[in-house]
Amino acid sequence: MFLALSLLALTPSALPPFELKDDDRVVWIGNTLVEREQKYGFWETALLSKFAKQNVTVRNLGWSGDTVFGDARAGFDSPKQGYERLVSLALESKPTVIFVSYGTNESFEGPAGVAKFQKGLEKLLDALAPSKARVVLFSPLPFEKAKSLPDPTERNKVLQLYAQAVREVADSRGHRYADLFNLALAHETTEAGSHFTDNGMHLTEAGYEATIPNFMTSLGLSWAGEDPKKFDAARATIRRKNQLFFYRWRPQNETYLLGFRKHEQGKNAKEIVQFDPLVDHAEQELRAILTK
Repeated sequence: MFLALSLLALTPSALPPFELKDDDRVVWIGNTLVEREQKYGFWETALLSKFAKQNVTVRNLGWSGDTVFGDARAGFDSPKQGYERLVSLALESKPTVIFVSYGTNESFEGPAGVAKFQKGLEKLLDALAPSKARVVLFSPLPFEKAKSLPDPTERNKVLQLYAQAVREVADSRGHRYADLFNLALAHETTEAGSHFTDNGMHLTEAGYEATIPNFMTSLGLSWAGEDPKKFDAARATIRRKNQLFFYRWRPQNETYLLGFRKHEQGKNAKEIVQFDPLVDHAEQELRAILTK
């Protein structure tokens, strides 16, 4: 499986390989693809293993169902407030690198929605510009083809329009474009019928693991694997770090802590910051594993 994927993972552009520098702070925003990655951690582990000598942190701000308009993040508030929350959280994280992954959910608007999506992506990047971070724009993944799922051919034709829109924005702004769409399609052609998603759309744990070479190649990076024992130890620590950070920025019962019912339990909001040292400790453990 991995051999087939790696052979198909051709360098997507003439750009030099993506590089992480010492003390880089990566902030990852996007939809379900991003949020699920913080749960499984395969892509993050591969990336940080590649730059093991650099002291790098990753903060995953993915949100299931998210779009460039931030609608899904609104909660009990207005869509406008959901968007403002997306931007403020990203900027508060003080990124030096921002990974941006959108287009899948927006594609259900069909070809007529491409211009709106592209305009929304431009607006989001303008809002993030004060960070002066290096930006990587990821294409959406195509829908998987499998016997138990509807034929995705027509849906992927539409999705490709959105992937092209992302590329155009990246080119016009001088940002790196990471092509997951065509790399994944190349895999699908060879491994037709394999189940790397649970519904044709969302990657499973096996899907993230199998697409490590695709993810790395989209950044212009090679991937020959890592010592399994070391990789598993790093991934376990990354998953724990991500879970702690998730509790930090998306605490349960947020409505009671910070929202319209904070008059009932708002006094407990002071405990949210107590996750910070726990996240920092997990980062230290990760550094020890990666540099061993």
